[in-house]
Amino acid sequence: MSELDGTPTAPPASDRRRRLLARVRDRVAASDPAFSRLRLASRAILSMMITGAVLAAVTAALVPLPFAAYGIAMILTFLGTLAVRERSPAAQARSRAAAGVTAVGVILGAGALSPTPVAELVFLAVIFAAVYIRRFGPRWFMVGMVAFMAYFIGDYLHPTLADGGGVALAATVALVVTQIVCTVVLPGDPEQDFRRAAVTIDRRMNLILRELRDAARDDAPTDARRRELQRHLARLRDIVLMAEGFIPQGRGGALAGSGPASDLALAVFDLQLAVERLVAASFRALPPVSLVRAVLYADEPAIRRAVSALRDAPEDNETAVQQVLVRAHRARERLAATLEQRPHPAFTTPLPEEADSTGGSTDAPPAGGLVPASLHVPIQVTVASGLAIYGGLLLSSSRWYWAAIAAFIVFNNTQSRADTAMRAFSRSAGTFGGIIAGTVVATLVHGNVAASIGGILVLFFLAFYFLQTSYGLMIFFITIAIALLYGLMGMFSPHLLVVRLEETVIGAASGVFAAFLIFPRRARTQVASALDAYLNALDELVGVARERAHGRQREADLLALSRTLDRLYADLAGAARPLSGPWTVVRRFGEVREKLLLLAGCTHWARALARGVSRSDAADPENGARIDRLAGEVARQIERTRRTEQQFFLTPHARGHVELPEDPRRRLAVQEDEHPSVALAVISGLLARALAGAWLEEGDRNVEDG
Repeated sequence: MSELDGTPTAPPASDRRRRLLARVRDRVAASDPAFSRLRLASRAILSMMITGAVLAAVTAALVPLPFAAYGIAMILTFLGTLAVRERSPAAQARSRAAAGVTAVGVILGAGALSPTPVAELVFLAVIFAAVYIRRFGPRWFMVGMVAFMAYFIGDYLHPTLADGGGVALAATVALVVTQIVCTVVLPGDPEQDFRRAAVTIDRRMNLILRELRDAARDDAPTDARRRELQRHLARLRDIVLMAEGFIPQGRGGALAGSGPASDLALAVFDLQLAVERLVAASFRALPPVSLVRAVLYADEPAIRRAVSALRDAPEDNETAVQQVLVRAHRARERLAATLEQRPHPAFTTPLPEEADSTGGSTDAPPAGGLVPASLHVPIQVTVASGLAIYGGLLLSSSRWYWAAIAAFIVFNNTQSRADTAMRAFSRSAGTFGGIIAGTVVATLVHGNVAASIGGILVLFFLAFYFLQTSYGLMIFFITIAIALLYGLMGMFSPHLLVVRLEETVIGAASGVFAAFLIFPRRARTQVASALDAYLNALDELVGVARERAHGRQREADLLALSRTLDRLYADLAGAARPLSGPWTVVRRFGEVREKLLLLAGCTHWARALARGVSRSDAADPENGARIDRLAGEVARQIERTRRTEQQFFLTPHARGHVELPEDPRRRLAVQEDEHPSVALAVISGLLARALAGAWLEEGDRNVEDG
């Protein structure tokens, strides 16, 4: 019996091996979109190796360099690789030059002040300034980090003014090497990066298809499989946003640009929409294993036979999910066809020279209050660092800087006091695990210089690789590398690593103390602010779609508005993360997750709305009144949601059925052009459910839930 008859035959051993390798390839590629983490780590470790080799050669052949020169070179190499955000080489060079000048001045100043009683006070002033200037853009975030790191290196190593030439030489070497590695050896190529991201999207889709195939074999999707499918969809959204970031933008930052760039953006947009609908449809009915396998391995004859059979099939959920699956396959084919041209014309136009990241403040001016809002975080970090320095000095007069580093770092990329506590816990846990592993590894390779150096390089590479995904893992690998480094210097002992853990805990605790008691940023307030931004963007998108349906605002970029909504949803999900942290009751996690799922559905159908309206070349008077009515209902639901922002995620769920203003539950819609009125009805219904707190029962998780 053939596969399309429903009874698959066992593949031969060669096919099984090929498919196993394909599964592994999909997992590896999907875990690192566009190989961005691999390239980031490779840039950092290669820059550090070349810089270290050049400085060693200078020491051997010309003049010995002070230890401070090596320290500042490594800091500039590390941050100059990881923290520079500009795309053009000229802008990157300016950022690195600003960091280099700052580093040399600060490290020499710290060395001169280190014997004086005001050294720690000046350090606190540097910390305050380093945090305050972050508000002026990514360049100044990096400069602030460099200033902080340079000061404690200068305070610890005591460079003199006579060492200034060596320090400046080392800084120059580090900056030049990093610039060459990042722009010449391992440069960012927008077209190549987009193609890599497209491959990653393809691999992530394969993982979704495999989950559906396995669920179909089980004859029912389990809760675990549903969660895995949702996780894959979340990662797919992240990858799509990354891919679109590589596409040249049009005037005013329009997402799709025009011409070939628009074709690429629309192809990716349609593929994401199709895959989201496929996953949602699978919650009501599963496609046959044979068809999933045919799509997974691009078996066109089998797909054509299935499509032919669907023409005469009854209109039910089983037929609909197969149609959605075929649509997803065709969307993937369209993206591949769009990319056949090499080089692609969308990337042949040079990118415009970007403005320096030195623009105005990113913080809104405070509305009253004795202390401006722009000073809250700098004061928090400065107080936390002061407490950490004091506690660290009480524990160890020579290792206190570990406490200061922990207190300073735990505030990076946090939005609330609970977020800071979670980061402090991750740092302490990573340090604890690293101490145990570092003691074992350092003992095993003791006396073996080659193994120690090789291990340090590998460990730093792994730390850089996991920088963007797991803060705890990064700290884990760095702690092991420090153990090996101390072993090379003849200073290793388990006691030293225990001191590092104790200092880290002191610094982390100081950060949490300051976050909770000094200008505390409550998670609930941050969530309310993120929800307000999300609702404003949704309201704007619906309003523009309404105008476009009547032939007005033709110049508005609805796809760009929908992508803004995507990013704001990601911000909202990140802000809501502490609400389901380990210190909250278990039940609250379910509440937060269910509300986020409903808003994810709104985001999905906002994309469908944008796509449907964008495809319409002319106003449709026949449906104008219905669109007006539904858009007005959505606006009222948005306004109702705004009134509950502070308690939106914390309101207990009410069980039972909720009457929707216009019930969107119906047979799956799989026609190629979804009408905007359908998307508006679903968005209105999802917001009504979120406000009423209805539970999403398993049997009701249909395609409208996104």
